[in-house]
Amino acid sequence: MKLAKRMMAVLLSLSLTLSLAACGDSAPKESSSGTSEKEASANVSEVANDEEPITLKLVGPGLFTTVGETGSMDLVTGLERPGYQVVVERWNELHPNVKLEIETSPWDNWKAVLQTAALSNDVDVLLHGSSITAIAEPIGKWLDEDPSLDGKFSMLAMRRTEENGGDFSKYIPYGLTITANPLLMVLDKEIFNNYGVTLPDGNWSLEDVRKVAESTTGIDPVTGKQTYGISMLGAGSANKNYIWVSRAMDVPAIDFGPTLKETKVNYNTPETAAVFDYINSLYPFSSPDYLEGLDMETSATADSNLAMFITESSYDVYNKLQAGDLLDRFMFLPLPNIEKGENAGNTSSHMGDWNMAVCNTSENKEMAWEFIKFMATDPVVQEWLVESNNIPNYLDGLSYLEEAMEPAYYTAIEQVLKQQPLEFSASTNVYYDSGNFGTLANDLTTVINEIFVGNMTSQQAAEFVQKNADDFMKGLQ
Repeated sequence: MKLAKRMMAVLLSLSLTLSLAACGDSAPKESSSGTSEKEASANVSEVANDEEPITLKLVGPGLFTTVGETGSMDLVTGLERPGYQVVVERWNELHPNVKLEIETSPWDNWKAVLQTAALSNDVDVLLHGSSITAIAEPIGKWLDEDPSLDGKFSMLAMRRTEENGGDFSKYIPYGLTITANPLLMVLDKEIFNNYGVTLPDGNWSLEDVRKVAESTTGIDPVTGKQTYGISMLGAGSANKNYIWVSRAMDVPAIDFGPTLKETKVNYNTPETAAVFDYINSLYPFSSPDYLEGLDMETSATADSNLAMFITESSYDVYNKLQAGDLLDRFMFLPLPNIEKGENAGNTSSHMGDWNMAVCNTSENKEMAWEFIKFMATDPVVQEWLVESNNIPNYLDGLSYLEEAMEPAYYTAIEQVLKQQPLEFSASTNVYYDSGNFGTLANDLTTVINEIFVGNMTSQQAAEFVQKNADDFMKGLQ
């Protein structure tokens, strides 16, 4: 395993450096932070010796659950992923007096699990808990105290809430994002080549996407097989297509006020109808199996009949292609550029995340924050994240991803992570908010699919979403 080899190299290098320094033959080597290894080792020892023995309790779903303590194997690709004992061992090396107690849980009913643990004063670190703002501690104070973290993350776990007297019109960081899931387009270069269509680059537009989808839908002139130009995000979560298209067109629908009651929501505009129109313009170039989700069964395989498809799980796609020896046939691209506004020219790709938050009932908040910062920045953890098939949110950790992926795939991921506005969350933004506005996610999914089958026009869709938003806002009054 690369991680074990790298750690051995680091230990040998450190041993040699300290031996030379003791003999006066060499100055201590500096770390990337400008601190010599000798100083860093002394600092760690000093901090560790000063720490009182405590147990830090971690509870929740996500990565630790997926890989397990000793590791796991992907049943599709056969790839092995190292377990979270790598994290525990590294933490014990730095903080021998602070024991970790990790209680993993599945995604089923995960919010109730975290809330119960918080009410029982039985958790310090909430795994993927930043969205439960009633039990998560805002982390702004720690970020302000540590300027070394400025500009180091692609995104923060930002939320809007009135909890703790918060101003609803402002984003508040409630946790650190550990791993990111950027929305990416997967392109089948063979289908493009068969149709004689030029491959786009990372600076394409919404219209480019539509034209390419149209040009690659039909009977493949080389194979004689039916192909389809695009598969959007699945019909069961069609609301997510609204997020990236509305962001690309810069069509805000929510004007956040200081409180939720004072916030204004307006989806019934010609501009939002145009968002629905664009999404619908891609549907004719989708497989008839799209609505049932069956079009993805052969995606990223030798039998692929999709020129392009959007994925939220880029690392899984990469592994599938690698296992099928198809990395030369496919590539990743960010989604098209934002057309106007302050982020014009940046990709419209948004990202999901796996985050960690400090529980506000914890008696060990400072140490909980230290662990979260460790998870987000420690180089050993960063390499473990990549070897566990995850994309680090910490920009310095991307060097490990670059080593692990082919350029045709890594470059697109890097572009999304480096262009992502820090204060943009896929769950709460001026285009869409799934956490504060009732049934909005379901409403958008419903109307988009109704447009696809011809049961609703874009204008009717906008009116439907607006009516439900109005009803929800009236209920708040």
